[in-house]
Amino acid sequence: MKPTRREHIVPAKLLSNFTDHRGVLWVYAKGKPARESKPESECWERDFFEYDLRGRKTNNSYEKWLTEIEGQVWPILQLLIERARLSLRQAQSWAAFVAALFGRTRKVRAQISEAMVNKLREKTDDPDTIRELQYRLLQRGELHYADDLRKKLAEFRSDREISPSFYHVWGLPNRVEVLLGPLLDRTWNTLEAPAGKSFLISDCPVITVERQGGQFLPGAGFAKKDTVVLLPLDSTHLFVASPPDFGWKLGKAYPAAVDMINRLIVQFAHRNVYANVEANGIRALVDSEIDTVVFGKNAFLPASSSAPHTAQLGAE
Repeated sequence: MKPTRREHIVPAKLLSNFTDHRGVLWVYAKGKPARESKPESECWERDFFEYDLRGRKTNNSYEKWLTEIEGQVWPILQLLIERARLSLRQAQSWAAFVAALFGRTRKVRAQISEAMVNKLREKTDDPDTIRELQYRLLQRGELHYADDLRKKLAEFRSDREISPSFYHVWGLPNRVEVLLGPLLDRTWNTLEAPAGKSFLISDCPVITVERQGGQFLPGAGFAKKDTVVLLPLDSTHLFVASPPDFGWKLGKAYPAAVDMINRLIVQFAHRNVYANVEANGIRALVDSEIDTVVFGKNAFLPASSSAPHTAQLGAE
């Protein structure tokens, strides 16, 4: 079969849930007027999930894996909108989709993967790292010379520095596996926008907030006790995964809650925000707030330095 070269970072089918009555998707970028587009024309990059390094080729394997995940979830998305109960298998499929959707983005590649490469560089230059690795391998009954380990680590680091896509794509399945548990441990609900309000979506569509009292701090780790995971399902419905002890009964959102969530969506966005309307308010929000949540800088750190948002995720 002919390989797929045009690889969507956010599935076009999900973006199609945010079009207007004509099927037009409105695209917003910082400093630019809103433009009309089609879902299939947005948020893709040639060979984004491919690499060819030291004889190792992906050959569309990751693209096929992501396509399989996506193929299972579209009926589940509709069930979530209808607030229907999911089976365990359906819940596992949806959690895998949300985890993959977070991990596959340009923003994760540009910000988290780069930070991890820098951390790897520091560790491979540290003699203690080699000794610790030798000791752990020896506990498993494997004896390795320090020079051999140093050489292998240097090659490992070089691969990531030569090909940024390699570290991102190669680590994606493990990232999905790590996030599955925290997602499945949460209580799932659907929040509906009130009349006259709609949710946005972006090129980094999965967002997290940590509840601290009546405040919400953006960019918290998935595994933190009070982290809430949010994903827009369509222009009027939002998936919410919250800790079981929150006890939220989510229905229709207050208008102020939709505004707060849309601000978070824009802050998480990397390059583009998508909507089913053209509005000056959205353009102004994008100009002032896009990509202000920066992974590895003020998000996904042990202690977030980002400013809290005090609006409530309330429902009527």
